[in-house]
Amino acid sequence: MNGVISKIGLELEMPLVQQDGLAAGFEDVEKLFQDFSKQGWCKKFDPNTEALIGVSRETSKGIEMVSSDFGVCTLEVALAPVNSLQEAINYWQNFKSSVFLPNLTNNHLKVLGYGTQPISAKLKDLITKKGHYFIWKNLIKEDSKEWIFQNVPGICSVQFNFQVPKEKCLKIINTFLQLLAFLWAASANDSITASKKLPYKSQRFYAYLKMASGGMYGRCGLAIKPYLTLCDYINRTWNVSLFEIIRDGSNLYPQDQSLTTNRFINEESAYFYSLSGKLYQEKIELDDLKLAIYLYWPDFRLKFNFYPDIKYEDLVSAVHSNNDKKLLELIEFIILEVRPIAMQTNEEELSWLVFNYLILENLESISEYAFSWNYEDVKSAAMAAQNNGLRQKIRGNTLGEIGLDLLSKIPKESLSMYEQYLSKLHFRCREYSSPSDKAIEIFDRHGMEVLLDYLTIK
Repeated sequence: MNGVISKIGLELEMPLVQQDGLAAGFEDVEKLFQDFSKQGWCKKFDPNTEALIGVSRETSKGIEMVSSDFGVCTLEVALAPVNSLQEAINYWQNFKSSVFLPNLTNNHLKVLGYGTQPISAKLKDLITKKGHYFIWKNLIKEDSKEWIFQNVPGICSVQFNFQVPKEKCLKIINTFLQLLAFLWAASANDSITASKKLPYKSQRFYAYLKMASGGMYGRCGLAIKPYLTLCDYINRTWNVSLFEIIRDGSNLYPQDQSLTTNRFINEESAYFYSLSGKLYQEKIELDDLKLAIYLYWPDFRLKFNFYPDIKYEDLVSAVHSNNDKKLLELIEFIILEVRPIAMQTNEEELSWLVFNYLILENLESISEYAFSWNYEDVKSAAMAAQNNGLRQKIRGNTLGEIGLDLLSKIPKESLSMYEQYLSKLHFRCREYSSPSDKAIEIFDRHGMEVLLDYLTIK
């Protein structure tokens, strides 16, 4: 492993479907998890609903998990963190072929390398029975609920978790913000649902916009502006509406929907509802601060792993005084989570893993290039690329050309070593063709049956 990245973790969300391509349901998923448990995996139950929501097992690498995401029709695999890029690649390939796919086959199910359910729509009856997700109904504005709850349960992405040096995190996340228009456009893979083509390249991108306008502004999707400090990052998580707190394993949500963590800090206590509707007055705790930081889903997220013996007062003082030096003394390590990438077809998720790894490995040259435009340009281009794809321009250069420029910043030795993965990205940038464009081409020419076969992870 190089000097920038010390650990790599993969989280892969995939549309879970029956053999005919329709979304899997509760009975399908429960039987699948029961079969995993017969092989020594531990069942995972939600403490609020007691529903079976996944399975996990301890391995020599660490904990592996297979679980339901927002919808039971979205199956998530979370692999233990590993020490090298090649190990991460081999890990997913071996787990997929020897553990994951055989269990799906035995249950007459399959997963797709796609960012949404291509056939099934109206997914609100498939929301996972997890306390955390019931709280969404309290947070989302009434006029946005119908679209969000019918569509978001089917949205899938692949997320890369890189443990990076604490002192470089600010530069790293701001550099990635400069690249988000390219990443969204080049990795879009979710433009067909309900057997219809959507009027935009990525349903996931559109969903983030809907959630932002529906009560999650500042919490998810496009960051409002670059981060000034790490304390600024945390302060933003404390300035959005408080999502939930946890007491004795149970999820509680605020009586006052406008309550923020910073206001909770200032007032020291607040009233919260349990999922059964009981009202409690709760005092603020250190874990509430940590959870508020975690329940924040911008395109690039920082996961702060604090030392176990830190004090509530020290964390609040560091953040409110904007003292990054003091904050870093409280943090053991930080993970950058890259979130814009839709789940991919034909192992192209590994192409994106390699690309993001090499961006970090060559941070200085990439950063110098990426800051030749401003973040407002990036946000505008990301929006416009939902129509124009990789042909969208930032200050005279298409996103496809920007992708080729980024690839040219990678040393020839690395390009040669990972050619089988990076060649796919070279093609996409050169031909202005995202995975969404390919899926639409197959759908138009051959129909849904051929598209499903193409998308099926084998």
